[in-house]
Amino acid sequence: MTEESETEAMDRIATRFGVLDEMSKACIAGDIRAMIVTGPAGIGKSHGVSLQMEKASLFDQVAGKKARFEIVKGAMSGIGLFAKLYKFSDAKNVLVFDDCDIWEDQDAINVLKGALDSGKTRRISWNKDSRILREEGIPNSFNFNGSIIFITNKSFDNKKASKMQPHLDALQSRCHFLDLTVDTERD
Repeated sequence: MTEESETEAMDRIATRFGVLDEMSKACIAGDIRAMIVTGPAGIGKSHGVSLQMEKASLFDQVAGKKARFEIVKGAMSGIGLFAKLYKFSDAKNVLVFDDCDIWEDQDAINVLKGALDSGKTRRISWNKDSRILREEGIPNSFNFNGSIIFITNKSFDNKKASKMQPHLDALQSRCHFLDLTVDTERD
C-alpha cells in the first residue's frame, strides 16, 4: 500500500471539511434531519458548523427574528433535551449539541430516537410527570420538524459491550455520519 503524500492528505482533509460545510447547510435548509460529526479535539469541527449557522442567521438577527439555531454545550438531562427540542421543533430550526455527550442517558436517547425517527411524522412524548414542563407550558407530546447536529470527539468505531450500544447504533442509523478523518498526528 502506498503512503499518502502531504498533498493528498491535505486534499483529503480539505474535502472532508468541505463536506462538513455542505452538510451543515443541508441541515439548515431542512434537507438533512440529523448529522453526527466526529473527530479529535481542536481540529475545527465546532468552528465549521458555527460559521455556517452564523451565515444563515445573519438576516434573522438583523430583522430581530427568533433564533432558528442554538449551540448547546455542557450537561443535558432527558427532560432538558425534551424541552430544548420543543423550543426548536419548527422546520428549518437546528440544534447543535457540541460535546454535549448525552449518549449514556437512557431518557435522552429515547427522546432522540423519536426526534430522529425516519418516518414522515416525528412525534416525541414525555409520559412522566413533570412540573418543569407544566411551568414552561411545554406539552407532553409534540411533532419535531427541526434538524440536529451532534459534534463529538467520541469514536463510534469503539464497539465495546455496553447496555447502551444498541441504542447508540439506532441513533447512528438515523443520522448522516461524518468522520473528518483526522486520525494521526501527521494529519
